[in-house]
Order: sequence, then C-alpha cells, then structure tokens
Amino acid sequence: MKIYMENKPELSQEKKVLEKILGHKALILIIFGVLIRFSMLFYYYYTHIIDPGRSWGDMGLYYDNNLISPPLSIFILDILRFLSFESIEIFIFWGFFCDLLTTLMFYFVIKNFNIKYANYAFGLFIVNPFFFLNNSFSLESCGYHITDAFFFFFLFIALFFYPKEQVYSRYLFYIFLGLSMCTKYYTIPAVGFFFLKYLVEKDWSEMKIFVLSIFPILILFLIIPLFITDWLLDVLISWNNMGTYIPLYIKVIPPAILIILFIFLRLKKSDPFEISIISTLITASFMVFTFIYLRWFQCILFYGILKEREYSSFSLNLGFIKREIKITNHLITFYLSFLAVIFSYLLIIIVY
Repeated sequence: MKIYMENKPELSQEKKVLEKILGHKALILIIFGVLIRFSMLFYYYYTHIIDPGRSWGDMGLYYDNNLISPPLSIFILDILRFLSFESIEIFIFWGFFCDLLTTLMFYFVIKNFNIKYANYAFGLFIVNPFFFLNNSFSLESCGYHITDAFFFFFLFIALFFYPKEQVYSRYLFYIFLGLSMCTKYYTIPAVGFFFLKYLVEKDWSEMKIFVLSIFPILILFLIIPLFITDWLLDVLISWNNMGTYIPLYIKVIPPAILIILFIFLRLKKSDPFEISIISTLITASFMVFTFIYLRWFQCILFYGILKEREYSSFSLNLGFIKREIKITNHLITFYLSFLAVIFSYLLIIIVY
C-alpha cells in the first residue's frame, strides 16, 4: 500500500505530460512535417557533396531542359533557372521552396473550407506519407517534382477562393483553375464537365463566369502556343510512345468509362470542387498506362481532407490516458495513405 501511494503522484505527473502532448498534437505534427522537409533538403545536399556524380533525378533533368512540360511550366522553369545563377544547388533549393510553399498553402484552403479541426487536419496532411513520398522524399535521388508544385500552387489558390460567396471569387476560382491546367494537364477534363453541367442546368450566369474566366487563360497558354511553336504538338503526340508502351485504344478505355459514369451518375449532383478532383482522376487513369506511378492519383487526398465527415467515435481508456477518438475522413485518408505508399513501391518493384 505504501508503494502504491508513493508511485501514484509519479503516474499522475506522467499522465499530465501525456495529456499536454496530445493537447498540442496538431502543432507537433505541423512542426514535424516542416522539419522532415528541411531534413530531406539537407540530405540531398549531403549525399551529393560526398558523391558529386549522384543523379539529381527529375530536378537535374529540368535544370538541363524542359522535358515535356506545358508552356506555362516552361516559362516558370526558365525564371527559376535564371534565378539559380547557373547553380544546380540553388535550383534544388527552388524545388524545396516550391514544395514547402504549396504544402503550407493548403492550410489556408482547409481554413476556408471551414474544417472543424483545421489545425489537426493540416497536421495530418503535412505528414501524410503518400503526399510526402510523391513530392519530397527519395533516397536514391532528389525527390522534388517541381512542375507538380506549380500545379498545386495554382490549384490551391483556386480552392482558396472556391468557398467564398462573392462573385469575384467565382471568377478567380476559374482563372486559377485554368492556370493549374496550363502547368499540368491534370484538370483539363473539368472544362468539358463544367460546360456540360451549366448547359444542362441552364445556369447561364455561372456559364458566363466560367467562359469569361477560364477560356482566355486556356487560349493564351495552351491554344496559341500550339500554333506559334513547332514542338508542342509533337510533344503531345509523342507522349503516348513514352514509358510503358500500351496501345492508345487501350489507354482511353478507363478514362472513357469514368467520364460516362460521372456524366450519367454524378454530374448533376456534383459541385465544382468535386468536378476538379474527378477530372484529375480521369487524367490519371490515362497517364498511368504510360508511366505506371500511383502519384498521378494523389489529388484524391484533397477530396478526402476537404469533404469533412465524422463516421463514428469511441472512448479510449488505457488507465494512464482517457480520450474520445473520432473516426473522421482526415484519419481515414491518413491511414489509407500508408496502403497507397505500399502499393506504390509494389508497382515500382513489379514494373520497373
């Protein structure tokens, strides 16, 4: 009995410390998410200092040329190369900066969507293993996908304005969504879906905002370059012959099925946010047959985080800690991301 009475205060103190830690779990996750990104930058620099011949991965290729990027991404890459002063190490820093910037931007998207536990939701996002794997992490070479960061930059600005009710916010949503299409083609199918939806619903007011906002952007950065360059059309055509060769008629089957199903089963009930995410999945279902990477589908994370829903809750009583655990879309998205990571590595091992 004496021993029990002596140990009880110690256990109580440990409980208080644990309660304080859990009470600040969101901040801890955010700090950890930022630190691991800085750690990866230092890791890339260190490994290339001890092995100067080590590959810089896609960042090295983007430093030397533009690969097959859309015109707007090429323009931004040219600016960053100019600001790198002929140093690939500085160019790598810009890759890190774009990755960190877009990751932090998502916090403001979460806040604007009025997510109940915004800090916790963002904390889970910033340490999400699938997003981190696809945009920051690689043990073999530099893991930044800088043109994807350009896409996320404009997409997140579009989503920032999406929940706002002012008319100008609708214009800005479509403008920045259009700019995201011009950096990566992921959301291109949304153009057709928006046009068809507003046409069927006879929503001429929204149709006017949509056409006046997004079409000038697409004409300026996608259509005109097709006519004033002698390489863009060739790049788009030759992309089908890159990576794992699968006949074009096979590649178009999955996106065609998704498009038909979405039009007939979901288009009328969908909102512009859902249309934007579904569009990336349709594009991904085509691209994955050329380069078999699961990262094409990572935009589904945004849908899992921003479509807030609580499924159930239960009380956790471990003696030293008592808490109510709520099963939300944020937790489900986070844990499913581990399966996505495992599946990604399996695809790489099997295919490559």
